[in-house]
Amino acid sequence: MANALSVPLAKSKALSGRSILLQVIMGIVTLLYIYPILNMVFLSLKEMSEIYENPLWIPVNATLENYRVAWETMGYPRAFLNSLSITLVSIALIVLVSSMAAYPIARYNLRFTRIMYVVFVSIIMVPGQMTLIPIVRMFYSIGLVNTRLAMIVYYLSAEASFAIFLYAGFIRTIPRELEEAAIIDGCGPFAAFSRVVLPLLKPVTATVIILNIMLIWNDFLMPLVLVQSDRVRPLMPTISQFFEEFISRWNYAFAGSVMVVIPGLIAFLALQKQFVSGIAAGAIK
Repeated sequence: MANALSVPLAKSKALSGRSILLQVIMGIVTLLYIYPILNMVFLSLKEMSEIYENPLWIPVNATLENYRVAWETMGYPRAFLNSLSITLVSIALIVLVSSMAAYPIARYNLRFTRIMYVVFVSIIMVPGQMTLIPIVRMFYSIGLVNTRLAMIVYYLSAEASFAIFLYAGFIRTIPRELEEAAIIDGCGPFAAFSRVVLPLLKPVTATVIILNIMLIWNDFLMPLVLVQSDRVRPLMPTISQFFEEFISRWNYAFAGSVMVVIPGLIAFLALQKQFVSGIAAGAIK
C-alpha cells in the first residue's frame, strides 16, 4: 500500500520541480526582455559622465534636466502632433481600405480574388528596404516630399497587405448565414458588410491597430528620408539631433527615446486584451 502511494507522490514532486524550473526560466527570459527598457530609463536620468562610468545600473545622481533639454531640442509638442496625425490617419485608412478589400477576397471564390490574395500575401514578403529608393524618387518627382501626405500614402501602401491577410482570415470564420439574413431583409453587399460583418471585426481590428501603431509611431527610416522640414517632422527622427559628427549626447537621446516610447506603450496596454485573439483568429485558414 505504501509503495502504491509513493509512486503518485514521486510524480507530483517531479512535476512540482519542473514547474519551478519552468517559472525560473521564464523569469530570466522576462528580465532579459525588460532590462533594456529599464536601462534606457536609467540612462535617461544620468549625466554623460555617469553614463560612461556606470552604464548598466541605476543612476547615483538622477536628474530630470535631460528631459527638459530633450523636450526643447526635439520640439516635442509639435513633433508629437505630427506623429499623432500621421499615425491616426494612416491607421484609419489601413483599417478601412484593408477590411473592404479583404471582404470580397474572403467571400467570393473567384479567380480574380484568388490572384489578388496571392499578390497581397506576396507583397508581405518583400523587404521594405528594396522599395526605398523607388518610393523616394517617386515622391520627389510628384512633390510629396516634406508633407504628412507622403508618410500617410507610404504607410497605407506598405501595411495594407498584411492587414488584408489578417482580415481575410478572420472574415472566413464568420458564418455566411448572417450576411444572407441581412440580404433577405433588403441589404445590399455593402450594407451587409458595413452593418453585419464590420462590427464583428473588432478583435482583428484591434490587432491591426496595435501592430501599426507600434510600426508607424516607432518608424525612423522613412520619416528621416521623406521629411526634412521641422514643421512636419514626426517624433522619432528628432532624436537624431542629439548625434553629430564628433559628439553624441546620449543622455538627451535616451530621455527623448523614453518620451517617444511612452505613447505607444500606453496604446499597447489599452488594446492588449484583444491583441492575441485577433492574431490567432486572423491566421486561421
